[in-house]
Amino acid sequence: MARKKVNKFTGVFQIFFSSLRTYFLYLDKCAKYLAFPILGQLLGIILIFALTYFYNTQFYNSINLTTFFVILIPFFVIFIKAFYDYIIAFASLNVMFYTVGGKSKVKNIDFKANDNVIIRKLPNYVCLLLILSIIGILISIPPVLFISPFIWLFLALTVQVFALEGDVSPFKAISRSINLVKSNIIPTIIMLLLCYIFTYWFLPNLFIWTLEKVSLVSALISPYEEFFKIVSLDSINSLLSLVNYQLDALTLAKFTSEMTISFIVIGFTLPFRCCCFTELYKIFDSDKIKEFSKETDEIITRATGRKRKN
Repeated sequence: MARKKVNKFTGVFQIFFSSLRTYFLYLDKCAKYLAFPILGQLLGIILIFALTYFYNTQFYNSINLTTFFVILIPFFVIFIKAFYDYIIAFASLNVMFYTVGGKSKVKNIDFKANDNVIIRKLPNYVCLLLILSIIGILISIPPVLFISPFIWLFLALTVQVFALEGDVSPFKAISRSINLVKSNIIPTIIMLLLCYIFTYWFLPNLFIWTLEKVSLVSALISPYEEFFKIVSLDSINSLLSLVNYQLDALTLAKFTSEMTISFIVIGFTLPFRCCCFTELYKIFDSDKIKEFSKETDEIITRATGRKRKN
């Protein structure tokens, strides 16, 4: 079926709101799919911190350091497995929304099959993530920090290209993203701003405000405060004294609690962002993308055992 031509500027807003509808349409399935990748990371970190707290306060003289690290291994495994699953979901959700794209809800979604589309080219995916991480580190250096937003702008569609355009190499995915964004800078900036404001600022702050109103944030702050009371903040405060600011356990606990809530909200809105950028990818240089659609459909068919319906 021929793809209807879409005005790229107004199309961004159409994509944003249609993706929001699609996100709520599949919210239950996506939430279940992402529960362990998101909460598993959080659980692993909290358990590691909790055991560290008890080791320093109660078990320091009864358990040697080697035994303590052995005890921590299962919790590191939980964190690493959850982080791995989240990284796979970061790409495979694009495959899902490419596959189920449309107004009618698909009842059965094989998330494992979508994951397999990415897992089958895992070495290249890991290589791509390493390259993006190195780029991120390099552009975090103060002399070039001011250009980092522009660099991330041109890399905005890298994961979509990698996930949907067959066995594309990491460098080819980066190059293809740059070429797509180069011809569509304004729509890409608008989409990035819309997604950032909505999922990284508005929703996390809305949840924090709501939980504060029902006094649930204070319940989260208390255990964090107890933990930070045993952590020496002297070295940090010595640096902060240069700007006449001192950090205490309560302030750090409040900040950590808010970051925990934000992490959960941002994590569970990953499908929405993937849907937005998958649909944005479709309207950019659509004639060129058609050349890849047959190969992409063949890959999805092999992974899912069914053909995608246009």
